[in-house]
Amino acid sequence: MTDTHASAAHRILFETDHLHQDLRKRSVRGAAVTISSQAARLLLQVGGMALLARLLLPEDFGVYGKTIALTGFITTIQTGGLSLATVQQAQINHGQVSTLFWLNVLLGLTAAALVAALSPAMAWFYKDPRVLAIGLAMAGVVLISSLGVQHRALLQRQMRFMQKVSGDLVALLSGFVAAVIAASMGAGYWSFVIQQYTMALVTLVMLYGFCRWVPGLPRRRSGVRPMVKLGANQSASSILNFANRNVDNVLIGRYISDAALGFYTLAYRLLLLPIQQINAPLSSVMLPALSRLQHQPKRFCRFYYRALGAIVFVGMPIVCFLWVDARSVIQIALGPKWLPTVPLFQALGVAAFIGTFNIAGNWVYTSLGRTDRRLFWQGIATPVTLAAFFIGLPWGAFGIAVSFSATRVLLVVPSLHNAYRGTPVDLWTTAKTLARPAATSIGVAAILWGLQHTMTEWPVRWVFLDALIYGGLYLGAWLANASGRAHLRDLMSVLEELRSRKR
Repeated sequence: MTDTHASAAHRILFETDHLHQDLRKRSVRGAAVTISSQAARLLLQVGGMALLARLLLPEDFGVYGKTIALTGFITTIQTGGLSLATVQQAQINHGQVSTLFWLNVLLGLTAAALVAALSPAMAWFYKDPRVLAIGLAMAGVVLISSLGVQHRALLQRQMRFMQKVSGDLVALLSGFVAAVIAASMGAGYWSFVIQQYTMALVTLVMLYGFCRWVPGLPRRRSGVRPMVKLGANQSASSILNFANRNVDNVLIGRYISDAALGFYTLAYRLLLLPIQQINAPLSSVMLPALSRLQHQPKRFCRFYYRALGAIVFVGMPIVCFLWVDARSVIQIALGPKWLPTVPLFQALGVAAFIGTFNIAGNWVYTSLGRTDRRLFWQGIATPVTLAAFFIGLPWGAFGIAVSFSATRVLLVVPSLHNAYRGTPVDLWTTAKTLARPAATSIGVAAILWGLQHTMTEWPVRWVFLDALIYGGLYLGAWLANASGRAHLRDLMSVLEELRSRKR
């Protein structure tokens, strides 16, 4: 490529001035694409999970879960938070992104080497030689994934949402197809390894196809030091958060059984899957919007609480309905052999309920540039959560599930206080925002539970009728008085507000 052509290509990839000319339309399209892709992702994940649950044994999920609980911890260092630096920087150039690319490759090699080196230790820890083979195989996935970090960040920086999410969906579908074919041929737990390799390779091909950027050689004085520092803060928080979310899997896999870990893993994934589809797209729009209002406290608060009200209005009833209809949902989605998942599913329900609004603390940390405070809180929350896991361990996977939910209840107020301290938002207004959706969701769940228990038999297939009853009662409770109707009208305007604020 000639210097002239290279310079033109760099301007297209790294400059963002051209985006401001059409930012509103890009934001609207981006919000629509993100939300619709989350719906497609949800269907793919639920469908793929249902197929694999019928083709594989709980022990297969458990064996793979033991390995990924530790290898996944290592892979959190592979990005180094450097994709965030590429997306957030106002000005960036080819030399800086090239340097970040090679730093990601170095981190990927390091993470892959650590996974391979720790595989014998993992096999010894679990007393399971199968873990050694899976760990060694997964090292390659780690390295492949590191090669596309900066290409993905450049697509996000240029607001090329359609290409970004279409690549993710194609990779997700390809991975599930490969895993289902492998499982049907008797591959067992190796189906998950095949799935991960397929997803990693397809993702890389799609990213390179959409983003035709070729990195140059790294430069010592390219000005990436502040970006690396930002990424290090982000990575440290991610590592602690990963420990928060995965040590329970390690303990169940080591001290209980593969089957128990399989039941626990699928209960956790199935319960949180709908919430993740709500939180992720809304957060992608919330963060830049709140960042632009950080010097306007009143508008910041108004926007924050409207968005918080919107996210719990949808999330809380979903969790409560899943809690009441857990048996029917699991039997339909996963099959009868997964019914031991039901008590675990319900024990984790409290954590999922709190998770519908815990994401709002991260909105404050990120939009106000207080990632240091988030790292401080992770340093407190992680030891508390780990201690609770050990306390619950004598009671098996159910005890660990109860312990996890208990820590979410114990830490919710201190965590929000830490996020809100010195900011325009406060705990009292947050409590008022959460009160009505929480009371309505729980109250309607109690009514549905009572209806189910007035009958001698409540067929599993009635889960769809249950959903209609729950949804009708929930909306009816909001429409019953003027304040509820006004709140619904306000919620309907939140999406448009989110779109316009991105200007």
